[in-house]
Amino acid sequence: MSDLFPPVPSTPSLFADPLVPLVRVIDTETAGQRLEEDAVIEIGSVDLDLSTGDIGNPMQSFCDPAGVVINPHARRVHQITDQMLEGAPPFAEAVKPFAGASYFAAQRASFDQPRLRLAGRWLCTHKLALRAFPHVKAHGLQSLIKYVPLDLSPVAPLLEGLHPHRALYDAVCTAVLLRQIAAALMPRCADLADFLERAERVSNEPALLARLRFGRHKGVEVAKVPDDYLEWLIREPGMDADAVFTARHHLRLRGMRGARPLPASAV
Repeated sequence: MSDLFPPVPSTPSLFADPLVPLVRVIDTETAGQRLEEDAVIEIGSVDLDLSTGDIGNPMQSFCDPAGVVINPHARRVHQITDQMLEGAPPFAEAVKPFAGASYFAAQRASFDQPRLRLAGRWLCTHKLALRAFPHVKAHGLQSLIKYVPLDLSPVAPLLEGLHPHRALYDAVCTAVLLRQIAAALMPRCADLADFLERAERVSNEPALLARLRFGRHKGVEVAKVPDDYLEWLIREPGMDADAVFTARHHLRLRGMRGARPLPASAV
């Protein structure tokens, strides 16, 4: 596990603020267009206290899509109708109550962060789940609920009347996931501040894949993929960043363990 969640070298600040253990776990539903053309149509969040595990302060709001057409596939997923959005505030107003947290977390932070544009430090539970639960069959939110598994019964009142792919529902489930991730990874850390530093670094790196998503070794655990194939991944132009990052990690690890020298192209 230390290879999956390594410490972050840091110099303590002489003027460090007291650590606030609250993370605002947030989710968005959108019109389903490309980022430059997309519109947020629903925001949901809860606050997770990492020191106690308590989940509370649920917030949710629809947003006026401002004329952006909702993609039919996106509508089938979240089931948000035009009638539900009638009278919704514009995004700039709807997002204000969700601002102000020191830390935000989302299942796919690379999706939610640029759409919400909320100032703060961001954690990606998808990337963290790959470190905490590398052997789980799949790492989408609903798959993690099933295969970790996650017990949603304590948060059932928060989920009442909602369904998967609604913003508040997914935010609550993501908070339960982050709580489980912290339980798995915190024992490797000196304290909560150390966990958050490591978690933020992992969230800003490409994903460390558990299995390859394509090619001759699709679905195979990366630890079992031959060196020559990983070396090919690194050299191949235009290769997926997550795959390259993962290949480098495993080749470096094998070199450290004396399996074979790490090729110069992988350094």
